[in-house]
Amino acid sequence: MDPGLFRTFAVNGVIVDVAGGFLRDREGREIALRPQAFDLLKYLLENAGRVVTKDELMQAVWPGVFVTDDSMVQCVRDIRRAIGDDSQSILKAVPKRGYRLDIGAADTPSEPARWKWTAAAGVLGLVVLFAAGAVWRFVSPAVEDPSDGVLPSVAVLPFQAIGGEADVQRLAGGLTEDIITDLARFPEFRVIARNSPDVYESQPANTTEVGAAIGAGFVVGGSIQLQADQIRITAQLIDAKTGKHLWSDRWDRPDKDLFAIQTEISEQVSNRLGGGAGLIQEVGRVAAHRKPPSNLNAYELYLLGTEKLEQINRADVKEAIRLLNRAVELDPGLARAWVELYHSHCVAAGFGVDPESNRRLAADAAQRAVRLDPSDAEAHAVYAMSLADMNDIERSKAEFDAALRLAPNQFEILTFYASSASSFGEPERGAQLVDQAILLNPSYPLWSARIFADAYFMVGRYDEALRLIDRLEPKNYNPRMWTFRSAAMAALGNAEEAKLSVKAALKLFPDLTIEGFVNSRRYTDAERKRLIETMRFAGFPPCAMPDLLTKFDQPERLPECVRN
Repeated sequence: MDPGLFRTFAVNGVIVDVAGGFLRDREGREIALRPQAFDLLKYLLENAGRVVTKDELMQAVWPGVFVTDDSMVQCVRDIRRAIGDDSQSILKAVPKRGYRLDIGAADTPSEPARWKWTAAAGVLGLVVLFAAGAVWRFVSPAVEDPSDGVLPSVAVLPFQAIGGEADVQRLAGGLTEDIITDLARFPEFRVIARNSPDVYESQPANTTEVGAAIGAGFVVGGSIQLQADQIRITAQLIDAKTGKHLWSDRWDRPDKDLFAIQTEISEQVSNRLGGGAGLIQEVGRVAAHRKPPSNLNAYELYLLGTEKLEQINRADVKEAIRLLNRAVELDPGLARAWVELYHSHCVAAGFGVDPESNRRLAADAAQRAVRLDPSDAEAHAVYAMSLADMNDIERSKAEFDAALRLAPNQFEILTFYASSASSFGEPERGAQLVDQAILLNPSYPLWSARIFADAYFMVGRYDEALRLIDRLEPKNYNPRMWTFRSAAMAALGNAEEAKLSVKAALKLFPDLTIEGFVNSRRYTDAERKRLIETMRFAGFPPCAMPDLLTKFDQPERLPECVRN
């Protein structure tokens, strides 16, 4: 075995573990980097100090595969971002020649006491198993996590390359590794990383045998086939215990940029399976429902709590808070339960249920989540939203940037950033993030429709905002959704429908006024102007009651209200 494979490098304070296949910052937190970018960094590390030509890099990272220069440029950008090389003084472009990486090799650093599980974290041993007539080799690191006994585990089998073309085989291998990497960013389950020999890739797997052999509850697999000028990719999620197919999908794409196809499909598969609304959690909820309430553990209570939260109504949110509080009582270190408690308290506040208390509890839950698990992208995202609520915009953006570094293409992270982008003065970016999130998960959950509608409304995409709001039921509407619904109708010229919507809103929330709404949170000048204009068109009462205005430090007043 080549000892050079186990070298660890320090690059601008970032630890690059070539053998483990990951990067970590000074505090031990993993830095996300796509497989192709990591392969490029690895090759540059192996050739540090000399100019490596573009042709040489293409042959090393994408042998025999046609990719555009843009793919290499994007990888270089990703590497510079990961190592904090904004000045481009470490990874240097040499005009008309290639790139040179200037670093010094470092001894392996001391490890932090508790590292988060990742797909390839810490090579502790090579285990050889025989399953389905082939040799299985996989990494099995120790995990110090209080919920180890209940977190589900997922294995990703090599995608089968049907037809045997070299390009298709490389795409199959790359897609398999990308899905492993993307799934490993979700803390709701463990991903069992493995390397399979060539003989295995040509044979179908018995998923129940594979699952039993490596201790996986779920198996992801699929195939890739070249047909004329088209690539057909299929993927499945299988219950390893029963062999039951839980989900499958198929993609047909033109045979053009295989790298782009690999990226697109891996992102879609990982977002369909992972996350709070992903298939793997759905299966866990079904199992939890079958158990007596007295026998539920912390993780199962967390699953049932998120299920209640996703119904987005007062009664279910109240029950979500109860279940999630019970989860953290049993396991105070379960960071994901604190993440969902943040969301639950925010939703409750949005419905007008003891707003000050719920916002305070939400802020506390967000802080606990990010302290407990600084490698969880969603923990950073909820902390960012909490800071935005307190008008700490600079720190909020920094936390969102941290979340995006950890999970740059995760549906939830893009969605949560979209919820705050307009208040950062970036409304167009918010709408673009929504577009991207919908591409990643076309079957997006109900709760995200509220955020999407908000982002579209703030850039004047009223028809799309209205379509999203109408996916919800009136019981899911809080004052904000009633406002956007009525205002969007008015902006689209539907005056009569807007008046009826305002009437229904005021029946439920009689204190809803233009002044009250625009002072209810910190809006930018552009947001405030848009809201005042469209709420006027809709027919909302302009002036807030004096006792309500006393709750705001410097309330924004409408001219007619001041005169009156």
